[in-house]
Amino acid sequence: RPYFLRQSSKESKHFNDDRSLQEYSKAWYEKMVKIWLDRYNDFEIGIHPPQNSTGDLRKSITPAGYQADALEAEMRFKFLQYGIYVDLGTGKGYKRGNGGDLKFLGKDYRKEHNLGKAREPRPWFSKSWYISTQVIKDVYARFVGDQFVGIMDNLGK
Repeated sequence: RPYFLRQSSKESKHFNDDRSLQEYSKAWYEKMVKIWLDRYNDFEIGIHPPQNSTGDLRKSITPAGYQADALEAEMRFKFLQYGIYVDLGTGKGYKRGNGGDLKFLGKDYRKEHNLGKAREPRPWFSKSWYISTQVIKDVYARFVGDQFVGIMDNLGK
């Protein structure tokens, strides 16, 4: 099942700079998929053990739509929902309301039942999403703030 993300933001009507906010937003949008794929590769997700990997998650990390006009930009991304579970190190066997007592994570239990190493978070998505959204928020704030200062400067003229 695909997992969709949407990032929307408002632009200043009066923004006028060499590199417009729309151009920056489009470049940010295109870069996000590249960042996620690089992070995915860094964690070698789906490589170990190779017999369990179909490569479907990697193939599913795609841009899903970009639309912008003078006032708003909408960016959509798509990847398989289980990618979130890989990112967080959770999945089958993890249930809400279990009180945090997950016996199958204990070293002794895993050894006794020949379960091998427990899942670990591989944050291919969450860290880069958080950092990147903070960056674009700062850029938008600076652009809008600069425009506001320009408007206020023109009030006295």
